[in-house]
Amino acid sequence: MQIKNKTFCLITLGCRTNICESDVISNQLLEESAVEVDKVNDANICIVNTCCVTNRAENKSKYYINQAIRANKCKLIIVIGCMPQIGITSLQHHKIGIILGNKKKTKLIEYIKSYKFHQPIIQKDRFKKNDIFQNYDLLMRTHTTRAFIKIQDGCDFMCSYCIIPFVRGRQRSLPHNKIIQIIQTLVKNEYKEIVLTGVNTAGYRENLNYGFIELLKDINGLSGNFRVRISSLEPFQLNKDIVDLITSNDKRWCQHFHICLQSGSDNTIQQMKRKYTIKDFFALCNYIRERNKMASITTDCIVGFPTETKDDFKISCKNIKKIQFADIHIFPFSSRPFTQASKLPISINDCEKKRRFIAMDKIKKTFKCKYLKKFIGKTLSVLFEKSKDPKIQIGHSEYFFTVKVKTNKSLVNEFVLVKIIKLENNQLFGELL
Repeated sequence: MQIKNKTFCLITLGCRTNICESDVISNQLLEESAVEVDKVNDANICIVNTCCVTNRAENKSKYYINQAIRANKCKLIIVIGCMPQIGITSLQHHKIGIILGNKKKTKLIEYIKSYKFHQPIIQKDRFKKNDIFQNYDLLMRTHTTRAFIKIQDGCDFMCSYCIIPFVRGRQRSLPHNKIIQIIQTLVKNEYKEIVLTGVNTAGYRENLNYGFIELLKDINGLSGNFRVRISSLEPFQLNKDIVDLITSNDKRWCQHFHICLQSGSDNTIQQMKRKYTIKDFFALCNYIRERNKMASITTDCIVGFPTETKDDFKISCKNIKKIQFADIHIFPFSSRPFTQASKLPISINDCEKKRRFIAMDKIKKTFKCKYLKKFIGKTLSVLFEKSKDPKIQIGHSEYFFTVKVKTNKSLVNEFVLVKIIKLENNQLFGELL
């Protein structure tokens, strides 16, 4: 199939790793003179980069696949990513031309070029212990301010609820000299924020002598006007050396730690096969706040895990209130195929999961508001992004919450000092200094 002058629409579900990989694919298509469009109905080629980490994510992926199937103009529908790893049969449809797993999606251009109509291409990955990182040349996307770099893929930890090791394989990392080269190129192209992402980001390890902390030190030593944000971190991999480096260099590193707790109950943490206790988590958060009392600590939390009793949930809520997160991503438990938790008897119905979700969401909103209030009257460095409203400019602070400023002046891709003046509907507003 010819790619030149074809219109394409790329729909991405799920994590930042998927976003990063979609950026690569999009750039590859643009290099082949394809034209990107926003709507499925305007596309000759529709690509759905799927997610299946929860039932909701899987259903959302199916929704967009069906939307592409119904689109009249779409000549080639492509389904890639995590869903093909768990169920190719359920995806097969006479209008879907290419189905690829996670390892092969970076070679999508080759598959499109070799595709012949009514001759579907279906490739599912088989992961091996010694798999290497799937390297690719184009890792940047034409975002105005922010670029994602996937430094690591896969996971060796078999948490009982998690499907990721089954759909992305074992842990593997991008060589550090490639990462440094990419960052230098991005900075040269005036990107102001670099996001280090991966399935298990802090598990980055090139070899026995070079791990995550060595990579952070090398990045810290680079010159240029840019900052770095790290995506989610596991508490058992985040140590004092990493915290010290980040908090001691607030011009280079966003003061934001997204640390995956999943539950505030030791009983549930143990059943989830997680590698820490709530006491360990308290100690880690306390140390971060000793180093920077304003640091943003956010987390993920699963409610309604099969073994989570009402008492476990009460303990979880109590401990999460003690930690006082700046924000929480809350997920009702989803049973995923192949996982240990999928074999547990269902003891919590959807109604009870929803009740627990609402209770946890109330805690989240209370402490998010409490955290944001601390910044009223403070001066922050805000990196502004493209705004939909020309009268309101919006950007992210070094603590990674958004700040709005009422001004007609375009501030896109600029670091600007802003004084925070008010909190309205859990949204901070500031004025330019």
